Amino acid sequence: MKISIEQIKKEKTVVLNYEDEQFKNKNLRYQTKDALQVSITLSLAGTENVRIKGEITGKFCLICDRCCSEFIEDKKFCFDEIMELEQKEIVEHVIDVDSKIKEIVIMNFPMKILCSSQCKGICQGCGVNLNQEECKCKK
Repeated sequence: MKISIEQIKKEKTVVLNYEDEQFKNKNLRYQTKDALQVSITLSLAGTENVRIKGEITGKFCLICDRCCSEFIEDKKFCFDEIMELEQKEIVEHVIDVDSKIKEIVIMNFPMKILCSSQCKGICQGCGVNLNQEECKCKK
């Protein structure tokens, strides 16, 4: 979705269901289960910056970095940021909201995704998921 810079000179609120093929990629550690619900308010912050605030919520299918199990988790990303407009956006007087949404989701995901803080991971010797069964190489 693209929004004219003229529309946000005062303030522009956008509410939408957002889907992106990038977040449906099975090769990622996270993917969306359904469309994301997005509510953002855009306003100019100078001539080359835009203030973007709001929230993005949705269900994500995640893969744990310790045990490699898939799990579903509701995520809510609240943000209030000043973002620099790209040169193309400045020249065309249009803001690409899709790229801003993608950037916010990607930047707000943790570096390490865990199914729980008590996740025991996988045994390096026998390869069992230690959350589901005992290690076979201990005996």
